Amino acid sequence: MLAHTMKNFETYPTNRIVAIIDSKMEADEVCCDLMNAGFDNSEIDESVGTDGLKFLDPDGRSHGLMTKLIRKWQFVAQGEEYKYLKLIKKGLQEGHTVVSVPTLTKIARQKAASILRLHNAKDIRFYGRFYVEHLDAA
Repeated sequence: MLAHTMKNFETYPTNRIVAIIDSKMEADEVCCDLMNAGFDNSEIDESVGTDGLKFLDPDGRSHGLMTKLIRKWQFVAQGEEYKYLKLIKKGLQEGHTVVSVPTLTKIARQKAASILRLHNAKDIRFYGRFYVEHLDAA
């Protein structure tokens, strides 16, 4: 699993799928299935509880000026990204887990989204360079 360090933090999860999983146990199963499908264990992130909140930093308080600026812009714009950050924050506070996996190709996106759907993941999103794609539906 991706270590929660400053080095691994990304203000914006470019070329990654992000999803909310009901429980840590279910998220562990998702991560195992992703690894069995060929995804790199060291690139998969599983964020849980207060450590997950601090690492993902939806409020922009823990990761320097650039993150503060981007989170402020997301807050002012009140768009899709801001709503998703609020959803992630609420999910982590309620005990859910956020899983993030890099998907550089369309085939990888489809494979990861399929695995996430099998485990009843919610709010599955792919973050491209300049767009967000909803992947909840098959």
